Amino acid sequence: MATSNTRTADYDVLIDVDAQGGADIGETDLEFHDFHTGGNISGTIPPSQGGRYEPPSSTEGNASGPLSIWTIRFYQQFFDVDTNEVLQRCAYSLYPRVSFIETIGDNPDLYGPFWIASSVVIVLFFSSTLASIIAYRAERYEFDLNFALLTGAAALMYGYTFLVPIVLWGVLKWYKSEHAQLLDCITLYGYANTIWVPVALVSISPIEIFHFHTISNVVRWISAAVGFAVSTTFLVRNLYPTLNSTEAKTSKILLVAVVLGHLALAFLVKLIFFSVDIDD
Repeated sequence: MATSNTRTADYDVLIDVDAQGGADIGETDLEFHDFHTGGNISGTIPPSQGGRYEPPSSTEGNASGPLSIWTIRFYQQFFDVDTNEVLQRCAYSLYPRVSFIETIGDNPDLYGPFWIASSVVIVLFFSSTLASIIAYRAERYEFDLNFALLTGAAALMYGYTFLVPIVLWGVLKWYKSEHAQLLDCITLYGYANTIWVPVALVSISPIEIFHFHTISNVVRWISAAVGFAVSTTFLVRNLYPTLNSTEAKTSKILLVAVVLGHLALAFLVKLIFFSVDIDD
């Protein structure tokens, strides 16, 4: 009987403890916490907050950061034009009634200058060869194809398109010109060469079939002079604000140098490619 009473007493104590603590259970700090932030229950990793994990980003894919010259994206920015833009810029160079620099804005390119120079090289070689064939056939002479004209055209046009503006830019920087931009200079000189395509085609002068050698030569000189006038007007109009940012005497000297350099190009085009000499 003693044992039975003890168990009954223990049972009563347990019941009393539970009964007394039952009122306090709801007043404790125990509660369920929602570990999903911002209702994100999809299982994806939320954006970086505090000390949470964030995947490393690629510096090459960061468009806002500086691009390395060893990446393709660095050079893509110089070819960011389409066909319509290139054709429009070619038209502006042939009819320089507006400021070309204002037209291109902050998007000068190397695509147009490269392909214009390449086109002029091919057209000069083709036109010069065809003009010579016409002249030789008219006089019943045998004609030998001269591939040296192709390499000469490439050296002349690529050299003038890229080396001359680099030298001009270097001189402008030497004289502390604040407006001199290398890419602008190359773009101007590249598109200025557009005029030599129609000049070369006109210089074929098919009237030489009728033995009008003197008239053909006059036509070629006139076409070269027109090409010089149009392209020089285009260059001077757009380079003048940059040249004028130097001292007055320096700007005049540079302006004369630009004109004389372009005059030399016109003479070389005429004398090298369209001086048809037939030995008797």
